[in-house]
Amino acid sequence: MKDLPQMPRGDFADPGFEARAPASPEVIDALFRAWLGRPAKEGAQAALKDRNATVAQVERELRGSREYQGKARLLRDQDRTQYDGAMLYVAPARVMFCPIAKVANTSVKDWALRLSGDGRPNPGMSHYWLDSGQNKMQARHWAFALRDRVARDPDWVSVALLRDPVDRLVSCYCDKFGRNRAQDPVLHHTRAVYAFFNGGKEPDAETVARGLSFRQFCFYINATAREVQDSHWAAQWSYLQNRRWDRLFALEKIESFEAFLRDRLPPALREIGLGMTNAVEKATKPPVRDLSEALPGEWLGERNPPYAAFLTEDIRGFIGDYYALDFQLHQKARAES
Repeated sequence: MKDLPQMPRGDFADPGFEARAPASPEVIDALFRAWLGRPAKEGAQAALKDRNATVAQVERELRGSREYQGKARLLRDQDRTQYDGAMLYVAPARVMFCPIAKVANTSVKDWALRLSGDGRPNPGMSHYWLDSGQNKMQARHWAFALRDRVARDPDWVSVALLRDPVDRLVSCYCDKFGRNRAQDPVLHHTRAVYAFFNGGKEPDAETVARGLSFRQFCFYINATAREVQDSHWAAQWSYLQNRRWDRLFALEKIESFEAFLRDRLPPALREIGLGMTNAVEKATKPPVRDLSEALPGEWLGERNPPYAAFLTEDIRGFIGDYYALDFQLHQKARAES
């Protein structure tokens, strides 16, 4: 799409620009060349002009056409997994950020919304606000023409935060299968795991109240396909696999990530800090007993037992193998942070 006319820089602050803006004849022609390898015919130009079609509408029609499917020209289109559409374009910092579940996800989304002037009173609303398109910062709400232009703009960078795979998995278990296991939004993520141990049947209130052990959770992950794993415990590399990344940051050094973005912000926005939302302080005391096979009711009295209490030698071995690439990426992120 190199022949697309360049937009003024300010338009990047409005990710819905190309979804709403009528496509000019020049842009229509450029889109036809990019998607189909030829200019738009006179009849197509006239029909799209009469309909006042937007760039996004032109793209959708071209993508669904038999001609495009027969030629399959746009191999750089990166909507390949469920995670690609969730990438955040933080226009004030000219940053594309990869939000990975259980890696300060809520905190960074809340910060990104505040930087765009659209902060939510309840930070927990950030996920809904972005997923539903109330704020169009996610890649799924941007037309390909604009995403492609961002990808080729040297002033934009792509970044991600990574977390130690052991901490992430135990934290996920304590949150989703412990403290908050009976909440409806959490059951949306965990229902398949309960069903796995319940003969495929939907879990009832008694099953959820009883809960699962950390060992059972790990057994489920190991016994089922990677493709069915929920985003909260899916491998971190699966979020990153479809792009080249300019910078990786480690969660333990999140202050480096915050400083990096703040340095890229306009001066008027640099005083808006990240802040940590929905974070649970990790217990540092040594474990007094093995909790790997304990049900939540046996350890919830401590609210946040030390993570090491869940980690027997074989469980550590499983995590080390299953998330082997995540360990390497996390090590790289620590070195770059």
